[in-house]
Amino acid sequence: MEYLSYVYEKIFGGNPPTDDTQGAFHTPRKVICFGNVLLDRLVQLEDPQLLERFGLELGSKGELDMEKLNQLAAEASESSRCLTNPGGSALNTARILKQLGTDALFFGAVGADKHAEELRQIIRDRGIEARLQTVEDAHTGQCVCLMYQDNPTLYANIGASAQFEVQTLSHAVSHEGQSFLRPVERKQILYVEGFFVPQRSDVCDYIVQHLVRERRRLALNLSAPYIVRKNHQAMMKLARAAFFLFGNRQEFEALAEAAGGFRNVDELADHLLQSGGTKVIFVTNGSAGVQVITNYVEELAPPGPVSFEDFRAQRVEQLVDATGAGDAFVAGFLHAWLEKRSLGECIRMASSVAAKVVTQVGCNLP
Repeated sequence: MEYLSYVYEKIFGGNPPTDDTQGAFHTPRKVICFGNVLLDRLVQLEDPQLLERFGLELGSKGELDMEKLNQLAAEASESSRCLTNPGGSALNTARILKQLGTDALFFGAVGADKHAEELRQIIRDRGIEARLQTVEDAHTGQCVCLMYQDNPTLYANIGASAQFEVQTLSHAVSHEGQSFLRPVERKQILYVEGFFVPQRSDVCDYIVQHLVRERRRLALNLSAPYIVRKNHQAMMKLARAAFFLFGNRQEFEALAEAAGGFRNVDELADHLLQSGGTKVIFVTNGSAGVQVITNYVEELAPPGPVSFEDFRAQRVEQLVDATGAGDAFVAGFLHAWLEKRSLGECIRMASSVAAKVVTQVGCNLP
């Protein structure tokens, strides 16, 4: 191993990546995902008393310190069913993309612990290509989702994910960029989850300044209202640069309020569309469907007039777990978009994929 590191340094002028979960890059992937790497624990609660003991509101989302999170997971799993999966919003999207037939490359960070090894093995087994930076003296991120009567309460600690370094990405670009970046005249999506934005503004700036070019486009997911409120300046900066912007109505309302100067989501959307370039904004409304606000006309055409269009959600016969619906919606849309389908077809595909995923436990297709 020391000899290989020596050879790498002599040839490339730097150290090899900390972790290359899937080996060397092979062919450029159509979607590059950036997000938190989490070990997900999904627990079906029989009653909500556990939430009350921990002072958590049913249906809420947030972050907890690792000790309290582990205590919550341990108590919940003692009397309820617990399912463990690789998680994190962008990693969920990458997994669904893989199932649909679109290979994605994922960038993230893990700790030097047993949970990291478990996650690496699962990622390998599922054929997901990943570049995982290993952060010494840090815990691998974890997430606990407590389901009670189809209402998820979700809390996480992103752990090592918060320490993903821009050098990890710039090193990959410098030495292997031609292996995973497509030529700028070909479609490629750089997808960033909102949970990734805090503490990694330098990474986000690098993506926008050095990677986004022509048909290599940025897609952003707002992810959660509390993330938007705490990081509204960084989110607005990314939203202005994004070609695709995903979020539910509560997240867009939080952005409009936190950014200031916008009375409602429509005013915010109009501002973003007037900030320059073509943009497609997706405002999801759960079972009510999705509103699409855009100035997109056709590929490579200049921006057109702003349009508002509502699309119905596909009917779900039996809702089991809705926590991954947004991640699945993004995967379905990007998969169809990269297959050169029309905007309407892409949205119907996204709704169909999301409708299938919510019939399963965890973010998985049947």
